[in-house]
Amino acid sequence: MSPALVARRQEKGFSTRAVHVGSDPDQATNAVIQPISLSTTFKQDAVGVHKGYEYGRSGNPNRDSLERLLASLEAGGEEAIAFSSGSAATATIIQSLGPNSHIVSVSDVYGGTFRYMTRVAAANQGLETTFVDLENASEDDIAAAIRENTKLIWVESPTNPTLKLIDIRRIADIAHTHASAPLVLVDNTFLSPYWSSPLLNGADIVMHSLTKYINGHSD
Repeated sequence: MSPALVARRQEKGFSTRAVHVGSDPDQATNAVIQPISLSTTFKQDAVGVHKGYEYGRSGNPNRDSLERLLASLEAGGEEAIAFSSGSAATATIIQSLGPNSHIVSVSDVYGGTFRYMTRVAAANQGLETTFVDLENASEDDIAAAIRENTKLIWVESPTNPTLKLIDIRRIADIAHTHASAPLVLVDNTFLSPYWSSPLLNGADIVMHSLTKYINGHSD
């Protein structure tokens, strides 16, 4: 994202964006709270001619509003994709790396992510994962863990549950100057966009478990 676009996005404060982005008045009634859309199918005037929605699994007004809001709150972001769970987002990202890929992951990554990497993706797509203490490892050690087929560096900061703090800018610089040029993903669940903006520190992808701090922690 260009610096000018980031600046324009930040003209409105975090609280203003949290309240108003994605919450346009309902076009039919001017209700200030968007009604819940329960429809699975949407009327088409002709094949492929519609108002932006055709079937619930491919698009939904409520989901679109949530994605606009998340993209606004995550400074430096342009687009967001909402999934049914954090685990679904994890699976989609890892599957997108393709077969026989390699990931460098923070050593104490969230247990569900660890199990998906080492049990599910390892069996289904031949994924290999190297776990590194990204808080304390030297730059040379981190760079040495990156292979020719390394597609992603997986970061949590703070980590769950030991709360290790990772220097996101340092990891991004190592990744983006390496010949393999892996993407850098940051799981920002524990800090939320209010406290941390990984994209502005060089991360390529940010993800959240929305039932945690960004949602007031429903647990």
